[in-house]
Amino acid sequence: MIFSVMASPNRIDILRILNSKGPLTYSELKSLAGFRSKKESGKFAYHLRKLLRQSLVGLNKAERRYAITNLGKLVLNLARQIEEKSIIESGKMYVRTSNQTIEEFNAHKIIQCLVREANMSMEQSTKVTEEVENKIYKSPASYLTSSLIRDCVNSVLFEHGFEEQMNKLIRVGIPIYDLNKKLNNNSGLLNNGINDVIIDISKSVFSDYLKNNFPKDILDMHYNGELHLEDLGNWGIRPDTLFIDTGNFLEKDMQLNGQFPYLPRYSNLDNAVIVLPFLVSLFHNEVSKEIVVENIAKLFNSFSSKDEISSTFANSLLYSSFSLHSLNLPFITIVLTLKDDGDVLLSILNGYLIYLKKVPISKFGIFIHFSNPPSKDILNMIAKITKFGGKISLSQKSIRSSKGIFKLNDGTNLPVLSLHSISLNLPHLAYQSNKDETYFRTKLALLLKPSLNAMVLKKEIIFDNIRKGLLPALSNPLMFPQSGSTNMLINLTGLNESIFNILGYSNNSEEGIEIVKKVIKTSNDVISHYDKKNYEHFGISIINDNSSSRFVQLDSEKFGKISHTFDSYSQGLVITKKDLDEENFLVRNLLVLEDLLTGGFAVKLDTTSLSLTNTVEFLSKSIDLIPYFEIADKQIICNICGSRVSNSDICSICKSNNLLTLT
Repeated sequence: MIFSVMASPNRIDILRILNSKGPLTYSELKSLAGFRSKKESGKFAYHLRKLLRQSLVGLNKAERRYAITNLGKLVLNLARQIEEKSIIESGKMYVRTSNQTIEEFNAHKIIQCLVREANMSMEQSTKVTEEVENKIYKSPASYLTSSLIRDCVNSVLFEHGFEEQMNKLIRVGIPIYDLNKKLNNNSGLLNNGINDVIIDISKSVFSDYLKNNFPKDILDMHYNGELHLEDLGNWGIRPDTLFIDTGNFLEKDMQLNGQFPYLPRYSNLDNAVIVLPFLVSLFHNEVSKEIVVENIAKLFNSFSSKDEISSTFANSLLYSSFSLHSLNLPFITIVLTLKDDGDVLLSILNGYLIYLKKVPISKFGIFIHFSNPPSKDILNMIAKITKFGGKISLSQKSIRSSKGIFKLNDGTNLPVLSLHSISLNLPHLAYQSNKDETYFRTKLALLLKPSLNAMVLKKEIIFDNIRKGLLPALSNPLMFPQSGSTNMLINLTGLNESIFNILGYSNNSEEGIEIVKKVIKTSNDVISHYDKKNYEHFGISIINDNSSSRFVQLDSEKFGKISHTFDSYSQGLVITKKDLDEENFLVRNLLVLEDLLTGGFAVKLDTTSLSLTNTVEFLSKSIDLIPYFEIADKQIICNICGSRVSNSDICSICKSNNLLTLT
């Protein structure tokens, strides 16, 4: 009797619906099964009674809902196996498609795909398809998928030399083995669980997409270690750094139109608690490295109580943190200006300290712009903040990001996009220059030209993404690119090692400094000529990124056992208290780069081993000598419980040795 029940496709459909949807009422089940008219009510009742009599479906009389029984599930599974077996025995080839359907193999679809996606002629497509079809029918495979057929097509294209067409058909993604490793969390570094896996996979997909569509000569330079394209997963998707002024939002309504329907609408955005969380929610998915927010302090002009300023700013940071669900999201730097009265600044810094005491890892930093030196009270607060893992930068000159990137064209409050994800390997050039600094600078000039072309292409890709609506916060509230400007920077990695170690000026520091200046001036001359020709804004920078250790590894492989052993190449300048106390010649002279570099310069004060008192003394002395610096105090965080770990290899709270070092 069960086989007679299975003979009807309608009854099998009813079982499938109940298996996927769960318990349903009579009318819900009737509608989903396709018996919508009154004339078909009798047919539906007949099929349902058959299933009830054989106990394949059960009725919950209390709820008046029908559900599939265990026997029904067994029958449904058996029907599926019989169906699959009949497909195999029929001798026909069936394909599991990307649209989650099973379809009979149709060679004409391969022809359509080759014409549409690979731009091949009908004649070429037909020939390739015939060969693919022959391979498929000869193979013993019984379980075909659309990805397997695509791989077979690409194999034939490769054999016939259609490399360009093959690249257009390649699927992007990651191997199953790599995905399993991420899901197994073998490294123990998934601080945000499945969200970190999703971000990693999406970056892998976009990285493969960029490699498939980017100029091959630039990619080869990247693979060879001549230059470094930072963060390929974001390279052609989002800008690196965004400078925004809250004045743009306080002076006019935020017109979100139909974008971001989950965000509240404000006619007047002047609430100190709301502004920062609102901006973070808008922009944190559209920028890859950093968001620099200016003029936040304006929101506190009407506040009379210092405690109110501190608590409001702390709450603003804490509420903003709810949007930041990954360490991979951009860092947010808040620009504060030290005026004659430092009380407001001191209150805001106290609010920052309150925030730091509540979070293991801070995604917010403070940039202090000053003309007169900060008071001792402010320096004490800054020192205390850095010991709690806070990020503080100080500058007497222009506005910068936490990495030291200049905000070029900062005469207005219009937004500025900074693109800076390309670095040049100067030691690589130095090794090839036979200790000839003129030849070294010539090779640098030649490498700069394709690098500038790559940055222009990056800008064009990002602007195209804005026009397509992929970056709606940049295109709508900011009205970019109609309102705002863009800067493109070329980063120099390993300048110190190139000049003083590889080119051989370690015993003649003064002459070495002069060569350093020549190298920067050569770079400026090249981009100045390119700037005039293309009407773009370019700059040369020395900032920190992930290129340093990669370059060292590639150079050691390429040049074999070299006389100089470096763990990493220099990026920017790290100054210790000892350097200033001894008035280190090299440090003092390298600060000359501050005036030569047109894009950015990373200068860090290392306060890791200093006490609070010594840190304040170090800061006070540095302010008089160094125009800009970021304070770096190494922090160790337990990956298990999130506690701060000091002077130990084991967490004192949970006894774990799974630690994360932050610099």
